[in-house]
Amino acid sequence: MTTLNRPSLRRRATDRLAAAGFLLALLLTLLPLGFVIGYVAERGATRLSAHCLTSSMAGVGPLDAGGGIVKAIVGTLEQVLVASLIAVPLGLLVAIYITEYGGSWFATAVRFLVDVMTGIPSIVAGLFILAFWLIELGHGFSGLAGAFALSILELPIVVRTSEQMIQLVPHGLREASYALGVPKWRTVLRVVLPTASTGIVTGVMLAVD
Repeated sequence: MTTLNRPSLRRRATDRLAAAGFLLALLLTLLPLGFVIGYVAERGATRLSAHCLTSSMAGVGPLDAGGGIVKAIVGTLEQVLVASLIAVPLGLLVAIYITEYGGSWFATAVRFLVDVMTGIPSIVAGLFILAFWLIELGHGFSGLAGAFALSILELPIVVRTSEQMIQLVPHGLREASYALGVPKWRTVLRVVLPTASTGIVTGVMLAVD
């Protein structure tokens, strides 16, 4: 019985040959990435220092030596924080509306708009902020404008992931809360959101990344 179920020599050889081919293709695919990472690490290790991390480019010309990246780090953190403060609460409210309260054409239109926004390239979001915030409204270049562009990119991801997580909450939990006389808004706040909080946090992290 064991002999009948054992694969033939040809099949085992073909399986090993295919596995070796896939492994070789994987190595060839990762080889350029390894070269790039190694090159960046080699060139950057000689220039990365405490001075580079704690100083800025103020007063440093394009061809001058010195300077650092502290302003770039702080500016990036500020823009991501401002963008998240805009996109996360708004995206969560939109997700709650289209899952718990949306049964009309407006909710369908909002869901369609979110799906469209999911495929927007980052350059389009940047050009929209440039045309509307900077050119049309006359505001100057600032980190706030960059945060607005980032929030446009984060918003649909937060909405879609939060919507999926809220939909996964069992309806029995909602019905049990309603049976106790708890209003719908309090059920969403005290039952639905805590149950889906893990997935929502994961979606927020994905949007920030």
